[in-house]
Amino acid sequence: MQLRKPEMNAKLRLAMAVSLVPGFAAHADDGADLRRALAEIESLRVQNDALAAKVDRLEERVAADGEWLTERRAQEIRAIVGDVLGDASSRASLAADGATAGYDASKGAFVASADGSFRLGLKGDMQIRWAYSGRDIGTAAAAQGSPASTASDDSWGFELRRSRLALFGHVIDPSWSYELRLAFNRTATGSSNAAMEEAYFEKDFGGGVSLRAGQFKAPFLREELVPSTAQMAVERSAVNDLFSPSRAQGVRLAWEEQDFRIEGFFGDALRANGTGPYSITTAGIGPLNAGAALGVASSQNTGFNLNQSSYAFAARAEWKPLGEWRQFRDMRSLRGEEAGVLLGLGGYAQQVDAVTATDGASPDVLWSMTADASIDLGGANILVYGVYRSVSLHAAQPVRGGGSDDSLDQWGAVVQGGVFVTDDVELFARYEIGDSDTDRYRTQATALAASGGDLSLATVGVNWWPAGSRNTRIKWTTDVSYGFESLVDFSPSGADILPDYTASGGATSDGQWIVRSQLQFMF
Repeated sequence: MQLRKPEMNAKLRLAMAVSLVPGFAAHADDGADLRRALAEIESLRVQNDALAAKVDRLEERVAADGEWLTERRAQEIRAIVGDVLGDASSRASLAADGATAGYDASKGAFVASADGSFRLGLKGDMQIRWAYSGRDIGTAAAAQGSPASTASDDSWGFELRRSRLALFGHVIDPSWSYELRLAFNRTATGSSNAAMEEAYFEKDFGGGVSLRAGQFKAPFLREELVPSTAQMAVERSAVNDLFSPSRAQGVRLAWEEQDFRIEGFFGDALRANGTGPYSITTAGIGPLNAGAALGVASSQNTGFNLNQSSYAFAARAEWKPLGEWRQFRDMRSLRGEEAGVLLGLGGYAQQVDAVTATDGASPDVLWSMTADASIDLGGANILVYGVYRSVSLHAAQPVRGGGSDDSLDQWGAVVQGGVFVTDDVELFARYEIGDSDTDRYRTQATALAASGGDLSLATVGVNWWPAGSRNTRIKWTTDVSYGFESLVDFSPSGADILPDYTASGGATSDGQWIVRSQLQFMF
């Protein structure tokens, strides 16, 4: 280093002086010259030591100053980088107020204001399904509701059972929430496959009290209220399809505390499948007359003058003596999760308006009630529920054995359970039974023994979560069902059950096999 030059010069002078000592010693006549040389050497040594000390102090200061400058420079650079990244983030989001965007593992993608007053989320799901239905048709005629395209013993193929997108979030503050969900149906309606499935806003008043208005599921059956993406089997039960009021337009008031909650609904007509009487014709099981309704259509996304009801109420109460509310959002209980018990009661009542002069066989006043119990065992779970519905018709209709009647007493029951055999694989089974009470209205003499109102259906299957059971985004479900009774009234197309056939003279087809395998993807 340049800083060492004084030290090197001093040492060189000292070395030269030392090298002269022998010469002085050899040629000096007396000791005076030798003493002068030694004094000069000592003087040079002292000067060299002083210079070396100065150089050492200078090096120490330069080193210290260099570290201080480096740290300060690093701090300045970090500040500049932070400012650049902050500005780039604001420009990328096109928000002058510093809005944020990202992905939440539990709620999906989102855009939110910096102050938290606004949030818009995006989520969706798809269910890609392969299904098979095997029926022993023979020479039987098609039952009511069975199109010609399904008139074969074996039917199978692929379908997108559900494809949905949802926008959700809050405005003003998190107490004002909303959701808008679009569903893309398997069959086009009005030249479009898109439909508005849910659209509502909800206000949380605090203290567990909330008010919801718009279009959503009426509080009644537990199986229906659990999302389709969180079911145990590939599809909900046939009992649920017949008795669930599904979605309707109206308002809902709810109150929830630690172990108890209650919901009340008032709105338009509540859907009620399979509530119209039937007759037997040579063409199969059909409605009593051309104007008869087979049920109550949903008020989903309809105008105010098409609600088809004088009143419609629904309510549900739940008590949770054990566990947490969140664990009952699905139909499973993972290994290691805490035990839980949920008991529920529900009911609804409505009066459906007559719309034509020939609708005497369609429903008039309906009321229904249900009770259910859900038990989580930390690796296994059980759901048991029953439902009853009373239906009054607009006018009395002929029944078997003579006379007439104007009512139906319908009921159904479901028991299902699942157990995890590994952390990511669950085996499950379900049995459902029911009666729509419509067979006595099938009065043609040549087919008095025909049946179509009974249900006895068993299902077994397996769930597998390829990314782990705690990652619900991807699930593969396969199940097999067998109908011990002819499936006519209890034959929801969404469950891939085709209406069974009825031959003249009252003979009905043998049991139906249904095989389904579905890959579910959520984002």
